[in-house]
Amino acid sequence: MHTTLLTDPAIPGANEDAGGVLGSVAVVLDGAGVPSRFRAGCHHSVAWFSHSLAARLLGRAQDPSVPLRQALAGAIEEVRSLHEGECALDRGSPSATVVALRWGTDHLEHLVLCDAALLLEGTDGTAMRVTDRRLEEVMRAETEAEVIEARRNAPGGFWVARHEPEAAEQAVVGRTALSALRGAHLVSDGITRAVDLLGMHDDSSLAHSLRQDPVALLGQLRQAEERLPTGRRPRKLHDDATVLTIHLDGS
Repeated sequence: MHTTLLTDPAIPGANEDAGGVLGSVAVVLDGAGVPSRFRAGCHHSVAWFSHSLAARLLGRAQDPSVPLRQALAGAIEEVRSLHEGECALDRGSPSATVVALRWGTDHLEHLVLCDAALLLEGTDGTAMRVTDRRLEEVMRAETEAEVIEARRNAPGGFWVARHEPEAAEQAVVGRTALSALRGAHLVSDGITRAVDLLGMHDDSSLAHSLRQDPVALLGQLRQAEERLPTGRRPRKLHDDATVLTIHLDGS
């Protein structure tokens, strides 16, 4: 087993994604690029939050007896303690999506919160995407930014890592036998837009490309973003794109 990490910021020097591996734990966080008015109570950057939380989650998840949700809740509490004395968090603070993976001798454990994703690549070459669809459901139902924001970390809405440790209990968790897998890819939504926005791949072909040549995939993704017609362009034409791959087949 070995790991590879590739990240490509939308704006050089301003990457709000965070990814890393420590021991048998891997994480990718995608800082939520919401308008500054929705995080007006905090002067810290989105990158500061996602990077600080990623480091603490990696540390807290090292003990396999600690459930991943509990590790995330503890990491959120720890980051909150770094700035709650100087920031009015109830007026809005930075947030991030989370995907985490921990492996043992015979299985992988996973945790996914919000629209980051885990692509589990089976030995048969197909891939299953594990993600949290609640943000997508809210955005289909609502169009006004203020209404969408009001449903962040609220019952019946969607959940992200912010300053509320209880958000960790809302994460999607599970486990998969290592014997069923060729690899696993932790990705920010800057990567999955290759499927959802650009139509370049399905989940299986995306996983294959990420395992074979992620640098080429990122180049093709950026070119496809540039070719989008004006009417189909998202609010951010380019997004930070991060993939952390766990290779289980020696490739």
